[in-house]
Amino acid sequence: MSSFDQEPPSYDHALQTNLDPNQVYQFGKFQDASADSFEQGERFIQAFAQQIDQFPAEQAEQVHQQGLLRSLRIDTDIQQNQLFQHPQSPTAFITPQPNLIEFWPGQRPRPELDVIAQASHPFLTLSEFKSPYRENTHHYFEITLLQSAPEVVMAIGLATKPYPIFRMPGWNKFSVGYHSDDGHKFCDDATGGQPYGPAWQVGDTVGCGYCPEQGQVFFTLNGQWLGHAFQGLKRHYYYASVGTDGPAKIQVNFGQLPFAYSIDGWAGQFI
Repeated sequence: MSSFDQEPPSYDHALQTNLDPNQVYQFGKFQDASADSFEQGERFIQAFAQQIDQFPAEQAEQVHQQGLLRSLRIDTDIQQNQLFQHPQSPTAFITPQPNLIEFWPGQRPRPELDVIAQASHPFLTLSEFKSPYRENTHHYFEITLLQSAPEVVMAIGLATKPYPIFRMPGWNKFSVGYHSDDGHKFCDDATGGQPYGPAWQVGDTVGCGYCPEQGQVFFTLNGQWLGHAFQGLKRHYYYASVGTDGPAKIQVNFGQLPFAYSIDGWAGQFI
């Protein structure tokens, strides 16, 4: 059982290992961020610790009034706040069409381009959305990878807000992720993650499901359930999150279109 009460592991064993360089990826150096990025992410979380667990009352009321599907979108507004802008550019991603994310438009792959894009509204319990339904349900969303260079790593998962825009889902405290390069799952894990599912690439559709009452997270690949990735996670207010470490185009589906995976008890039908 995983818990967000523990601090993320350090990079020490990755930086000091005597393993063959071709094997170090198991400990987080291959296609991973730098130790500086880890430390900056930790400082960010500490600076905004009080905001992270504040109940998002305004967003909850918007969903109650408008419905979940009419409310959910990719949040680009956060980049207008200098406190939350990416160190490499004030525009790390754009949405030229609804829920179509273009990461690093016009740029080529290079180091230090790790980035996360998040949904505008969180995945709360039905009661927190003032829904008359009270049974446990699952929030769920999918992404389809439309374009990227072969070396670009992508990730899908959940994270609280505010979250360091320069950190992928699963790398920092209060986040989980499933990464494309090796199929590993990450929970507050700044190193190499844990084996979970297949790697994925352009053309694939990947989904993430979350039950807030039970703290369960699962992922899907091209309509196939991959099993629970995490169970019993401590409750926080999580937002659907997508990340890359380079230029990419990704289509997000919050339920406005049919899902590739047939999900039972989907929260979107009750809100």
